[in-house]
Amino acid sequence: MPPRTLDRMTTPAEPTPPEPLPADCADPPPEPDPHLRDPGELIAAVPAMLGFVPARSLVITVLRAEPGESGKAAIDVVARMDLDNPGRVATGELLDRVAGVCVRGTAVAVLALIIDDRATTPVERHRGVRSRKHRDLIGALEHRLDAEEVPLAGAWAVRAIAVDLPWWSLLGPARRGTQPDPSTSPVTFKHVLEGRPIRGSRDELIESVAVNAVVRDKMPALLAAATEVAADRLAHAVSRGEPNFYSRAALRIVLTQIASIEAGTLPAIADLAEVAVALRDRTVRDILFGLILGVHADAAETLWLELTRALPDPERAEAAMLLGYAAYARGDGPLAGVALEAALAADESHRMANLLDLGLQTGMHPDRLRRLAEAGREAAADLGVDLRSEHP
Repeated sequence: MPPRTLDRMTTPAEPTPPEPLPADCADPPPEPDPHLRDPGELIAAVPAMLGFVPARSLVITVLRAEPGESGKAAIDVVARMDLDNPGRVATGELLDRVAGVCVRGTAVAVLALIIDDRATTPVERHRGVRSRKHRDLIGALEHRLDAEEVPLAGAWAVRAIAVDLPWWSLLGPARRGTQPDPSTSPVTFKHVLEGRPIRGSRDELIESVAVNAVVRDKMPALLAAATEVAADRLAHAVSRGEPNFYSRAALRIVLTQIASIEAGTLPAIADLAEVAVALRDRTVRDILFGLILGVHADAAETLWLELTRALPDPERAEAAMLLGYAAYARGDGPLAGVALEAALAADESHRMANLLDLGLQTGMHPDRLRRLAEAGREAAADLGVDLRSEHP
């Protein structure tokens, strides 16, 4: 499987409103100003927007017109690509991906940031180590965006993202400055209030979905036992002439575990095996897409994460795909990316994982996932289950 180079953070399909403040709470903190006024503020906000601190990366910020605000633009997509892409072909593919994100997102402008620990700050008589490579990349990016009539409005470079480290411009007049503290960025503040974690690196994000080998090694026997029980249930449904009986029972197994998570109890290993077997029913799997639209979205995503960390291949693919779908739907492109990568590593032919990964890599907006969710709700209703209810 080719290496992945794109992480995206987008506006989620249906933002989750904040929890109401209790009656005895002090006055709420002021709403952070979402507008970033200078390069330092933008750079400091990047870790919060991506969900981790990037290194050796090209970070692209795609801007769209802000409705009702003449002359102002809002951040629509933040995309990160590995900086070390060998050769012109790989660089061309990278730039084509950026252009694709811009076109699909109806961009009005793009901002670019290079993070490279090998670079040095320009001085009066020296442009800095790796300056030519960075300027060549930015020049190629500007040329590619010109073909789509999308202006590159700014480009900067840093060695790393951290308080008081320098930044310098790669486009237009030479400018320099120092970065403010990323932890005090208004964007960071907003994301923390929303409960979004900010990890120290992409490796930490990958580790968050890594297999727990101790649990995985116990799974084969539990999966075999759960499969026998499911086979008996299916035979019973066939004998009764009620084909929906099995799917309804399998769906209830999954929803029961989601309800337990909402009550504060994580599934036991045997419970995870039962859920994994239930997910083999395509009707059940498709119904579960509908959970992203309701009150059970967070608990469902927790279940998909527990399964992704527990299951062996190829069963892991289904759970990791659902985790990627849930993260994608709420705008967490980086988590969606590593989850879908895990799904395809477990089963490279997994059709839905491939489709979601293609959408993520080519800039498909999370709003498009709503169609799957609505179809899932309709399929659940056909089985007599209302996914909108408070208790699934």
